[in-house]
Amino acid sequence: MVRKNYVTPVVDSPVIIFFAAVSAAVFLLDALFFKGSLVEKAFVCRGAKAAVPFDFSSPMDYIRILTCCFGCLSWDSFFTSLIFILLLGPALEEKYGSAMLALMFFITSLVGGVLTASLSSFNLTGPFGIIFMLIILAALSAFMKGQVPVSWIFIFVLYLSLEFYKNSPEQSAGFSEFLQSKIPVFIHLASGICGSLFGFFVAPKNRAPRKKAEKKTSQTGSNGTASGSSDETVIGNIIV
Repeated sequence: MVRKNYVTPVVDSPVIIFFAAVSAAVFLLDALFFKGSLVEKAFVCRGAKAAVPFDFSSPMDYIRILTCCFGCLSWDSFFTSLIFILLLGPALEEKYGSAMLALMFFITSLVGGVLTASLSSFNLTGPFGIIFMLIILAALSAFMKGQVPVSWIFIFVLYLSLEFYKNSPEQSAGFSEFLQSKIPVFIHLASGICGSLFGFFVAPKNRAPRKKAEKKTSQTGSNGTASGSSDETVIGNIIV
């Protein structure tokens, strides 16, 4: 009889999968049924100096500070964001734990939303601050070991360049105006730095592997003792 091996899907990163699923649901519902109105009404954080500014007396505007990370306004932004999050997120969730990664997502979104509502003349939407947070967090461990991952440099430079030159105006009056138009990128970067540094310095790193190693060692020792006792008992029975 031939034994069949079945492949069972495993939810290895619940926070990353939940975030990707919610983002995909919001974008697809908006693109297929709401024609842009869903993201605009519930997933865009308004800037302090935007055409429709942030309303400090509106509870919905405070909710949008946290929900804006789930919104995407175009197909290219949607696919780019999910690819980066699904590639970088699972390894970091395994390292820091689901609860800590969710807290880092929350802090990154909160910092980006508060900066936008307080200072920006642009609205904020999309998980770009979270992507910056994941990129920075992925490199911090190597930096602490005195290493600079070249792959991380390429990822960071490419993504930062993509953010700077995406949807750029065809003509710019000068460098200062160019920087002014890129305020959302600086906000994304600042929020990502805040979230990654919080996770790096607060998260209990390497405790789980050590506990597992200690538990495995103790189990090995106890198994060895038990087997020894069992052998002695058998020998005693044979002699009797």
